[in-house]
Amino acid sequence: MKSFLNQKSFSGYGVILLLLLAVTMTTNGNSAYAQPAGVDKSKWPSRLTFATGPVGGFGHTTGSPWASIVGTEVGVPLSVESTAGFPINVLMVEDRKADVGISTSDVTYAGWQGADWSKDKKLQSQRALMVLGANALQIYTPRKTGIKTLSDINGHSANPSRRRSGSDLLFRDVLEALGIKPSRITNISPGDANGLLGDGRLDVAVVSGSPPHPAVSEFDANNETVLIGMTDAERQKFLQKYPFLAAYDVPAGTYKSVTAPVKTVASFVVIIARADLPDSLAYAMVKATFDRQAALAGAHKSYGQIAPKDIMQSTIPVHPGAARFYAENGVVLPAKLKTGN
Repeated sequence: MKSFLNQKSFSGYGVILLLLLAVTMTTNGNSAYAQPAGVDKSKWPSRLTFATGPVGGFGHTTGSPWASIVGTEVGVPLSVESTAGFPINVLMVEDRKADVGISTSDVTYAGWQGADWSKDKKLQSQRALMVLGANALQIYTPRKTGIKTLSDINGHSANPSRRRSGSDLLFRDVLEALGIKPSRITNISPGDANGLLGDGRLDVAVVSGSPPHPAVSEFDANNETVLIGMTDAERQKFLQKYPFLAAYDVPAGTYKSVTAPVKTVASFVVIIARADLPDSLAYAMVKATFDRQAALAGAHKSYGQIAPKDIMQSTIPVHPGAARFYAENGVVLPAKLKTGN
């Protein structure tokens, strides 16, 4: 419902109607979001920039409907910006080149502590708004390559999406930890990688995100596909070195070619914001996400699984405005998510 009226049609009835509508609608001319009375919007920006990820990747594909639905709901347009990946999104939020970004719990944690990709700078101007679910590493190949295991990747070409994206960093960690050496690593978008896989010019593609990942689904729809999993020993060895990640099994049936659970590792998808984003706006965006969860799930079914309690998986402090929403919904945040200590 639009929150504007044709001023030429104002009559006594029209004025009464407008007053009634004002009880349930915000005073923002573009919003249908119901804010509590007395909310100070004087410091709300007129527009927000939302850093997502490469076109065809999980961040961009799931972030775009979130921006559209939540931005409309709160009355502040969210301008989606395609980026090279999750670490870049954190850097953009830190440098105020983006107001909001999508990342993962391992990447935000690394940035908070100071990572090689941040040149050891501690990125502590980011705050968590919400956690959207598991960010699973997914490695896939056409069945015709004969590649079935991680060790089979030795001597073959692989593409883990854009350079220094979340999947690129995670895949390279897996290679190093398990002693796997591809013949060549490229860094192109998931959509372009699918084209090369189909043409036989690439052997393995790697993405990360909540299953089903759009790139894997797209390739699997037209090709016999193998989702390459870890053995128990490989996963245990990797997690001993990277304990802030978790074991995760891609469920059978996630893709048409996946008939049994596939063992992998995962972090958690998180939406972050600048620490100085107005508390009332942060609260409004989180509330709008859960208020419009059904619509979001219609755009990407991973949204159907989110819950307020998932914020406990964050590895960085929660924005105070978001924390108020979680407190109202019975989630008691530990001190480390309030202060970062």
